[in-house]
Amino acid sequence: MPVAEKELELDDGTKILVRQASGRKKLKIEAIQARIFRQFRHYGSPEDWTIEQHEEFADALDEAGGGIEAQVEAWLPDCIQTEGVDLDDLTTTEIMTLLNWVRGDTEEAAIPLESLQE
Repeated sequence: MPVAEKELELDDGTKILVRQASGRKKLKIEAIQARIFRQFRHYGSPEDWTIEQHEEFADALDEAGGGIEAQVEAWLPDCIQTEGVDLDDLTTTEIMTLLNWVRGDTEEAAIPLESLQE
């Protein structure tokens, strides 16, 4: 399945072309995230974690290089296809919108279940 592309709108109305991160690009950070998650499975399901447990998990992800900052640095520069977009000029909201698309977090960006069965 090819990597998806989409035109996303920034807060000022500017539209930029963004593609999703490839599996190869995401592999290193996803491996870090899986390792850290396994260290926290004794807490049970993340839906049942306390705020403190979520914070501890997020801190562990950051320390291991799998947190939000690492994802932005590793994926956004390659995934923003529009020339002249400076990550330092984007707001936190814009960065998170782009990152959600790049990771495939939104329903529209998620991999269709049919392709997982192939």
